Amino acid sequence: MSYSYVRIGALSEVHLAHCPLILPRGRRVIVRTSRGTELAEIIRCLSDQTAKNDAASPETANQPITRAPTASVLRPTTKEDELLLSRLERHKREAVEACQTALAESESQSVLLDVDQLFDGGTLVMHFLGSVDSMAESITREITEKYESIVRTRHFSKLLSDGCGPNCGEQDGGCGSGCSGCSAASVCKKAQ
Repeated sequence: MSYSYVRIGALSEVHLAHCPLILPRGRRVIVRTSRGTELAEIIRCLSDQTAKNDAASPETANQPITRAPTASVLRPTTKEDELLLSRLERHKREAVEACQTALAESESQSVLLDVDQLFDGGTLVMHFLGSVDSMAESITREITEKYESIVRTRHFSKLLSDGCGPNCGEQDGGCGSGCSGCSAASVCKKAQ
């Protein structure tokens, strides 16, 4: 098993991820985390032995890796993914602007810094500076519901969740194993 360090989200969190492919630094990939399916960027690919050596001190270099991966790379992004991501980014920007405007017009003291948008298109994770008051919670809930209703059209949601079929792009789903017209399959084959 090989590993990668990936950068995820607006706060550029670094995660150790299972990665079935050797990919170049800077390559955008789709990953699964505890939050869901997300966009990430490869920082560094590691072989199993390199991961052991990186995570260990000289006296523990021959012991198994001690840090558990917190993400799994599903596949590199495709042209179709990039088009979907552009559309999601536009809707996210609109949601952020609407939320910031509503917060400024309210009596809330909360400050919205940025928003992480998961690749599923229906999940926004909002990052605030300091504590969040009840007014801000109410505003963000309303904005998020509106955003999700726009993004979750039947066709768009199906493309995000299924691709060409259930578990498209996942190792168990057989990235490249079942559908010859699958755009994810062609990217997976090129990357291997």
